[in-house]
Amino acid sequence: MKTYLTLSAIALAAAATLSSGTALAQAPAPAPEFALTGNIGAVSDYRFRGLSQNNLKPAISIGADLAHSSGLYLGTWASQVSDWAAGPKGDNLEVDFYGGYKTEVSGVGLDIGAIAYYYPGSTKGTTGGTSYEANTQEVYLGLAYGIASFKTSYVISDNYFASSGLDNKGTMYYDLTLAKEIAPKLTASIHAGYTDYKKTDIPTVGKFSYSDYNVGLAYDYEGFILGVKYFWNDAKVGTKFYADASGLGEKSNLYKDGVAVSITKAF
Repeated sequence: MKTYLTLSAIALAAAATLSSGTALAQAPAPAPEFALTGNIGAVSDYRFRGLSQNNLKPAISIGADLAHSSGLYLGTWASQVSDWAAGPKGDNLEVDFYGGYKTEVSGVGLDIGAIAYYYPGSTKGTTGGTSYEANTQEVYLGLAYGIASFKTSYVISDNYFASSGLDNKGTMYYDLTLAKEIAPKLTASIHAGYTDYKKTDIPTVGKFSYSDYNVGLAYDYEGFILGVKYFWNDAKVGTKFYADASGLGEKSNLYKDGVAVSITKAF
């Protein structure tokens, strides 16, 4: 799902021990220099930027993050995907590698980094001699304040996921998300995104650029995050052409409105 758990700073409370019936106060334990976390999840429909990545079917994911107290971080995440996402000769797997730096400036969270979306087995020349190498690289800048977060991603590779074969270096994605706890352990969210393709007009098809939206709820049940989201897109002719996997024997409407439920566990 190309969505990652946010690592929080780890604070250890001061401890007290009893010795011979006397409480002995101890100094607070220092926060660890490194923090390693993992996550595993399942979703009924893996959506990325509004489009289904596993042919409108469920997917399982797993990931790990390593954060340093300085704000530096590295991580990886993997999920099942369909031929449309990975390419006809791909292994139906997406593996992401990312790293960056997080800090806070005057109360505003700042996240700068880069991510590589890798699809094992994806090769060029697999659909009528055209390029279908799905591997994509981006750099990103994220800002967060209060309930709001905004992230801009910039494509630095020549191709952009399933739209390979086009010159897509410079394609941008804008992500605005509002999230707020509305009851104990229950968080509501709303998201609006926009994919701005560098190549804006394809003959007989038009623009691929489109907007995507979702609203959702997430509940923390004893460490398991249970989620539900409703997705819809501003699907134009170009969007529908791009998100049509019927040529690979898959669904023709990977852009369709829909609901996805999920469960995630961090450890």
